[in-house]
Amino acid sequence: MYVKKAVFSATAALLAEKDGADTAAVVQAHVNVLMAVRRRTRAKRIARRSLYRGSTAGRRGNKRRDFAAGVHDIWRDRFGAGGLLPICDDRDFEMRFRVPRAVFRRIYLAVKDKPFFQQRIYATGKLQAHPLQKVVEAFRLIAYGEAADPADKYVRLSRTVIAKSTKLLMEFIFKRWGPTFLRRPNQTKLNTIMERKK
Repeated sequence: MYVKKAVFSATAALLAEKDGADTAAVVQAHVNVLMAVRRRTRAKRIARRSLYRGSTAGRRGNKRRDFAAGVHDIWRDRFGAGGLLPICDDRDFEMRFRVPRAVFRRIYLAVKDKPFFQQRIYATGKLQAHPLQKVVEAFRLIAYGEAADPADKYVRLSRTVIAKSTKLLMEFIFKRWGPTFLRRPNQTKLNTIMERKK
Protein backbone atom coordinates (compact mmCIF):
# COMPACT_ATOMS: atom_id res chain seq x y z
CA MET A 1 0.00 0.00 0.00
CA TYR A 2 2.93 2.36 0.82
CA VAL A 3 4.46 1.82 -2.64
CA LYS A 4 1.18 2.71 -4.39
CA LYS A 5 0.83 5.95 -2.39
CA ALA A 6 4.44 6.84 -3.19
CA VAL A 7 3.82 6.27 -6.92
CA PHE A 8 0.66 8.41 -6.85
CA SER A 9 2.46 11.16 -4.89
CA ALA A 10 5.29 11.12 -7.41
CA THR A 11 2.74 11.41 -10.24
CA ALA A 12 1.09 14.33 -8.51
CA ALA A 13 4.47 16.01 -7.98
CA LEU A 14 5.35 15.52 -11.66
CA LEU A 15 2.05 17.08 -12.73
CA ALA A 16 2.53 19.96 -10.29
CA GLU A 17 5.76 20.91 -11.99
CA LYS A 18 4.34 20.96 -15.54
CA ASP A 19 0.62 21.79 -15.41
CA GLY A 20 0.19 23.56 -12.15
CA ALA A 21 -1.16 22.80 -8.73
CA ASP A 22 -4.84 22.72 -9.83
CA THR A 23 -4.40 19.79 -12.21
CA ALA A 24 -2.31 17.90 -9.66
CA ALA A 25 -4.99 18.34 -7.00
CA VAL A 26 -7.71 17.04 -9.37
CA VAL A 27 -5.66 13.97 -10.33
CA GLN A 28 -4.83 13.25 -6.69
CA ALA A 29 -8.50 13.56 -5.71
CA HIS A 30 -9.54 11.21 -8.53
CA VAL A 31 -6.93 8.61 -7.49
CA ASN A 32 -8.12 8.84 -3.89
CA VAL A 33 -11.74 8.20 -4.99
CA LEU A 34 -10.68 5.19 -7.09
CA MET A 35 -8.73 3.74 -4.17
CA ALA A 36 -11.70 4.22 -1.82
CA VAL A 37 -14.04 2.47 -4.26
CA ARG A 38 -11.57 -0.40 -4.63
CA ARG A 39 -11.26 -0.81 -0.84
CA ARG A 40 -15.06 -0.76 -0.42
CA THR A 41 -15.57 -3.34 -3.20
CA ARG A 42 -12.93 -5.63 -1.73
CA ALA A 43 -14.45 -5.34 1.74
CA LYS A 44 -17.90 -6.28 0.37
CA ARG A 45 -16.42 -9.29 -1.44
CA ILE A 46 -14.71 -10.50 1.74
CA ALA A 47 -17.90 -9.99 3.80
CA ARG A 48 -19.92 -11.96 1.25
CA ARG A 49 -17.60 -14.99 1.51
CA SER A 50 -18.71 -15.73 5.06
CA LEU A 51 -22.32 -16.34 3.90
CA TYR A 52 -21.39 -19.55 2.04
CA ARG A 53 -21.09 -22.90 3.77
CA GLY A 54 -19.55 -26.13 2.51
CA SER A 55 -16.27 -27.91 2.24
CA THR A 56 -14.85 -25.32 -0.16
CA ALA A 57 -15.09 -21.59 0.20
CA GLY A 58 -17.80 -20.27 -2.08
CA ARG A 59 -19.65 -23.60 -2.37
CA ARG A 60 -22.73 -24.83 -0.60
CA GLY A 61 -22.68 -28.16 1.17
CA ASN A 62 -23.22 -31.46 -0.62
CA LYS A 63 -26.55 -33.23 -0.48
CA ARG A 64 -26.64 -36.23 1.79
CA ARG A 65 -27.04 -39.15 -0.61
CA ASP A 66 -27.18 -42.63 0.83
CA PHE A 67 -25.03 -44.41 -1.75
CA ALA A 68 -25.13 -47.70 0.18
CA ALA A 69 -28.94 -47.75 0.02
CA GLY A 70 -28.82 -47.01 -3.72
CA VAL A 71 -26.47 -49.93 -4.37
CA HIS A 72 -28.59 -52.21 -2.17
CA ASP A 73 -31.75 -51.26 -4.10
CA ILE A 74 -30.05 -52.02 -7.42
CA TRP A 75 -28.69 -55.38 -6.22
CA ARG A 76 -32.07 -56.35 -4.76
CA ASP A 77 -34.13 -55.30 -7.79
CA ARG A 78 -31.85 -56.32 -10.65
CA PHE A 79 -29.51 -59.06 -9.38
CA GLY A 80 -31.03 -60.47 -6.18
CA ALA A 81 -29.69 -59.80 -2.69
CA GLY A 82 -29.07 -62.13 0.23
CA GLY A 83 -29.67 -65.30 -1.76
CA LEU A 84 -33.11 -64.13 -2.90
CA LEU A 85 -34.16 -64.06 -6.52
CA PRO A 86 -34.09 -60.66 -8.22
CA ILE A 87 -37.37 -58.78 -8.40
CA CYS A 88 -36.87 -58.26 -12.15
CA ASP A 89 -36.47 -61.35 -14.30
CA ASP A 90 -34.34 -61.50 -17.47
CA ARG A 91 -37.13 -60.18 -19.67
CA ASP A 92 -37.71 -57.16 -17.40
CA PHE A 93 -33.98 -56.54 -17.18
CA GLU A 94 -33.59 -56.55 -20.95
CA MET A 95 -36.62 -54.32 -21.37
CA ARG A 96 -35.24 -51.87 -18.79
CA PHE A 97 -31.65 -51.62 -20.08
CA ARG A 98 -32.15 -52.71 -23.72
CA VAL A 99 -29.37 -55.30 -23.37
CA PRO A 100 -29.31 -58.84 -21.98
CA ARG A 101 -28.05 -59.30 -18.43
CA ALA A 102 -24.90 -61.08 -19.71
CA VAL A 103 -23.94 -58.11 -21.94
CA PHE A 104 -24.60 -55.66 -19.10
CA ARG A 105 -22.44 -57.73 -16.76
CA ARG A 106 -19.64 -57.96 -19.32
CA ILE A 107 -19.60 -54.18 -19.82
CA TYR A 108 -19.82 -53.55 -16.06
CA LEU A 109 -16.88 -55.87 -15.32
CA ALA A 110 -14.82 -54.19 -18.06
CA VAL A 111 -15.53 -50.62 -16.94
CA LYS A 112 -15.63 -50.87 -13.14
CA ASP A 113 -11.85 -50.52 -12.76
CA LYS A 114 -11.58 -47.37 -14.89
CA PRO A 115 -10.59 -44.29 -12.86
CA PHE A 116 -13.93 -42.44 -12.97
CA PHE A 117 -16.02 -45.53 -12.24
CA GLN A 118 -14.00 -46.72 -9.24
CA GLN A 119 -15.46 -46.16 -5.80
CA ARG A 120 -13.33 -43.58 -4.03
CA ILE A 121 -13.40 -41.83 -0.67
CA TYR A 122 -14.36 -38.18 -0.20
CA ALA A 123 -12.11 -35.79 1.69
CA THR A 124 -14.53 -36.23 4.61
CA GLY A 125 -13.80 -39.97 4.71
CA LYS A 126 -17.13 -41.13 3.26
CA LEU A 127 -17.45 -43.48 0.29
CA GLN A 128 -18.48 -42.05 -3.05
CA ALA A 129 -20.88 -43.72 -5.47
CA HIS A 130 -20.41 -47.38 -6.35
CA PRO A 131 -19.44 -48.24 -9.97
CA LEU A 132 -22.68 -50.21 -10.35
CA GLN A 133 -24.73 -47.08 -9.65
CA LYS A 134 -22.91 -45.14 -12.36
CA VAL A 135 -23.19 -47.91 -14.95
CA VAL A 136 -26.88 -48.61 -14.20
CA GLU A 137 -27.81 -44.97 -14.59
CA ALA A 138 -25.73 -44.56 -17.73
CA PHE A 139 -27.50 -47.56 -19.29
CA ARG A 140 -30.91 -46.20 -18.30
CA LEU A 141 -30.07 -42.84 -19.82
CA ILE A 142 -28.78 -44.47 -23.02
CA ALA A 143 -31.80 -46.78 -23.29
CA TYR A 144 -34.55 -44.26 -22.60
CA GLY A 145 -32.97 -40.83 -22.68
CA GLU A 146 -34.77 -40.14 -19.41
CA ALA A 147 -34.11 -37.08 -17.29
CA ALA A 148 -31.64 -37.23 -14.43
CA ASP A 149 -34.19 -36.23 -11.76
CA PRO A 150 -36.04 -39.56 -11.43
CA ALA A 151 -32.67 -41.28 -11.30
CA ASP A 152 -31.69 -39.20 -8.30
CA LYS A 153 -34.35 -40.98 -6.23
CA TYR A 154 -33.43 -44.49 -7.34
CA VAL A 155 -29.70 -44.45 -8.02
CA ARG A 156 -28.97 -41.47 -5.74
CA LEU A 157 -26.51 -39.67 -8.00
CA SER A 158 -26.26 -36.04 -9.03
CA ARG A 159 -26.99 -34.84 -12.56
CA THR A 160 -23.33 -34.04 -13.10
CA VAL A 161 -22.17 -37.54 -12.18
CA ILE A 162 -24.91 -39.10 -14.33
CA ALA A 163 -23.97 -37.00 -17.37
CA LYS A 164 -20.26 -37.70 -16.97
CA SER A 165 -20.74 -41.43 -16.43
CA THR A 166 -22.97 -41.67 -19.51
CA LYS A 167 -20.43 -39.85 -21.66
CA LEU A 168 -17.49 -41.89 -20.38
CA LEU A 169 -19.36 -45.19 -20.70
CA MET A 170 -20.27 -44.44 -24.32
CA GLU A 171 -16.67 -43.50 -25.09
CA PHE A 172 -15.40 -46.66 -23.39
CA ILE A 173 -17.83 -48.93 -25.27
CA PHE A 174 -16.92 -47.30 -28.57
CA LYS A 175 -13.17 -47.62 -27.98
CA ARG A 176 -13.30 -51.15 -26.61
CA TRP A 177 -15.87 -52.81 -28.88
CA GLY A 178 -16.23 -50.34 -31.73
CA PRO A 179 -13.69 -51.93 -34.08
CA THR A 180 -15.26 -55.36 -33.53
CA PHE A 181 -18.97 -54.60 -33.73
CA LEU A 182 -19.25 -51.23 -35.48
CA ARG A 183 -17.91 -52.03 -38.91
CA ARG A 184 -19.02 -50.42 -42.14
CA PRO A 185 -21.78 -52.29 -44.01
CA ASN A 186 -20.77 -54.21 -47.10
CA GLN A 187 -22.50 -53.82 -50.48
CA THR A 188 -25.07 -56.56 -49.77
CA LYS A 189 -26.15 -54.86 -46.53
CA LEU A 190 -26.34 -51.49 -48.26
CA ASN A 191 -28.56 -52.97 -51.00
CA THR A 192 -30.83 -54.49 -48.33
CA ILE A 193 -31.10 -51.14 -46.53
CA MET A 194 -31.83 -49.33 -49.78
CA GLU A 195 -34.54 -51.87 -50.67
CA ARG A 196 -36.25 -51.26 -47.32
CA LYS A 197 -36.23 -47.51 -47.95
CA LYS A 198 -38.16 -47.84 -51.23
